[in-house]
Amino acid sequence: MKIPAVLSTIGDFCKRNQQQLIAGVITLSVSLGMLAMRENGAFKQVELWSYDMMMRSQLHEPPDQRIVIIEISENDIQNYRWPFSDRLFAKMINQLSRAKPAVIGVDKYLDLPVLEGRDELVKAVKDAGNVVNAKFIAIVEGRKGIEPAADLAKISIHGYVNLITDKGAIARRTAIVADTGSFAFEIANLYLQRIHNQQIEFNPSAIQFKAGKQIIPRLTEDYGAYHEEDASGYQIMIRYRSTPRGFKHIRATDIINGNFDPALIRDRIAIIGVTAESLKDSYPTPVNSDDEVMYGVEIHANIVSQLVSATLEDRPFIQVWSKESEKLWIVGCVVVGGAIAIFIANVFKNLGLLAILSGGITYGCTYAFAQALWLPIFPSLLGLVTANVLVMAYQLAVQQAERKLLMGLFSRHVSKELVDIIWNNRQQFMEDGRITGQEVYVTVLFTDMRNFSTAAEAQAPGETLNWLNNYLGTIADEVLAHGGMVDKYIGDAVMAVFGVPIPHSNETERTRDAQSAVAASLAIAQKLKEMNDVWVSQGLPPVTTGIGINSGIVIAGSLGSSDRLEYSVLGDTVNIAARLESFNKEVDGGPHHILISEETHNRLENNFATEFVCRYALKGKTQETSIYRVLDIQKSINQLSPASSAEA
Repeated sequence: MKIPAVLSTIGDFCKRNQQQLIAGVITLSVSLGMLAMRENGAFKQVELWSYDMMMRSQLHEPPDQRIVIIEISENDIQNYRWPFSDRLFAKMINQLSRAKPAVIGVDKYLDLPVLEGRDELVKAVKDAGNVVNAKFIAIVEGRKGIEPAADLAKISIHGYVNLITDKGAIARRTAIVADTGSFAFEIANLYLQRIHNQQIEFNPSAIQFKAGKQIIPRLTEDYGAYHEEDASGYQIMIRYRSTPRGFKHIRATDIINGNFDPALIRDRIAIIGVTAESLKDSYPTPVNSDDEVMYGVEIHANIVSQLVSATLEDRPFIQVWSKESEKLWIVGCVVVGGAIAIFIANVFKNLGLLAILSGGITYGCTYAFAQALWLPIFPSLLGLVTANVLVMAYQLAVQQAERKLLMGLFSRHVSKELVDIIWNNRQQFMEDGRITGQEVYVTVLFTDMRNFSTAAEAQAPGETLNWLNNYLGTIADEVLAHGGMVDKYIGDAVMAVFGVPIPHSNETERTRDAQSAVAASLAIAQKLKEMNDVWVSQGLPPVTTGIGINSGIVIAGSLGSSDRLEYSVLGDTVNIAARLESFNKEVDGGPHHILISEETHNRLENNFATEFVCRYALKGKTQETSIYRVLDIQKSINQLSPASSAEA
């Protein structure tokens, strides 16, 4: 195939599918826009907000009985004052050690001696042999860290208690390992070693940690909704197990006094930490509600539970798809949104399906999150809805333009009911903003006033215009009432057509059109008789109107320039109808001055009283036409009431 032919084929295809192609361009633009906005972090906060919502919806797991929090509450502070002395901490460690816990974690800096009892504290830590103490590493430049005390460094393990927070100080992620292990990491590893003879393994070649069968997913700077974050250290998303106070809590006072059941501690992880509001060691988290906060010791407990459960029970870490897969997912949602707008024209059906799909995506993303897979729910929903709304808005704009065109062509010429039918069937005959020409079978009706000049002479110019509008309006009303279309006004003459613009292809409809045209002409004659009575009473001369009707094939379509289009019908059928109307001047058209052709007469089915006039070669014709006059309407014609005609 030659290049010009290929280009022509492409051009024809684009022309035929212009709306779909533009809708496709809109959908593509929305896809690119969604990807670009997400790539630049535009959706970060709202995605993190939706992450928090999904996290709160998944808190259905039972409490982790392996962890017990020894809380230093406001009451404990009032009992012993703050800071607790080294002797008090030594006593707590000794009491806990007698209950034989797997690990004792102390979420309190013990770098400096506090009051009396330092030697007792060192001895208690050494005797326990399973203590993990807290330290602080300097992340922000210029800020000093808190290193382990020399007397405790050799006899205990230390892990940093730094917590990473997002905007709003929300703790969603943590670095389990930096230069050393975190507080939670060291506690979890020591517990796994002592109780289960396992540990979290490190693969130096791949720089990966493995908990049981799982590779622990490491956050990158653009992990999920994050954008250009500081991803230093081995960061993971915290998969919270519960809301605040979701772990077993025992008061520090009860531990110091030995007022507790040792079975609650044996072979478990006991973490000492503050829950006193005055000490300000609390954070908002995804699982908090309203102004509720979670204390640092509880956050560390959640991280410990996450690492231990992943190793022993294969509890999954929160993961995300690759960036390429996330992009495909978002684009797919956008394409679906645009596609349903393209292929479902009905607005209500479209919105219904859009609502179902939105609910499906929401459910799917929430279900995936329950399996620890974090999908981009907000960009996918926004893309789905945006593409759908924009494509639908474009199509509505096109429809408005087409409707304006159609209404401009037809609203003055057909009934409102027929206008609606035209609009609903617009695709049958609209192309390139014009009505495509087509052969249709119609019945054409012509009317013409016989003594317009005489009547006009008896009136002032302004009165003549009102009088003529009244006359023409009466004719138009009856045409429309009987389901016809007023094609045009030619001075005091009217051309009407029955059977357009929606073509009637079967014989029943064509017969009904012919009968409707004759019924309309009789109604016009009756109305004009009544109007003549009024005009005569006003001193005006009566008028006579001739009517000609013919049925047959015409060419129907829009005529004129793009700025001034007019819908009309052309052909010999129209010419004969006009000649029949004019022939009223030469023969007796009967009491109503209505002449019809043989083609129309054959479709009346004896519903009208008619009379043969003659066979005559009408002006401009070589072949003779059989002509009939319409005398009256038969009783059975009540089937052709205006309502039934319009319905047909």
